[in-house]
Amino acid sequence: MYYGDDGAISDEDLEHMDEVTMKNVQFVKMTEGDVVLLDNYKCMHGRNVFDGTRKHGVAWFEGWTGEEEMKAKAQQSKQAAMA
Repeated sequence: MYYGDDGAISDEDLEHMDEVTMKNVQFVKMTEGDVVLLDNYKCMHGRNVFDGTRKHGVAWFEGWTGEEEMKAKAQQSKQAAMA
């Protein structure tokens, strides 16, 4: 496993990432006909094993109205929290 810059991820870091991930898992009970929309830039996702068939669709879009303002506000909040 490697970081985006090809630097190795230590076993200790992987264990920490797994611990943080598992503390934040949210299970979503789905039934036939349910649809889930996820932003791959904002969340990790996966699925448990299940019986049946799966239909998989993908859509790409360029964001939404107010996205830049939301990002700026989130960045300001992050900087304030670090101060």
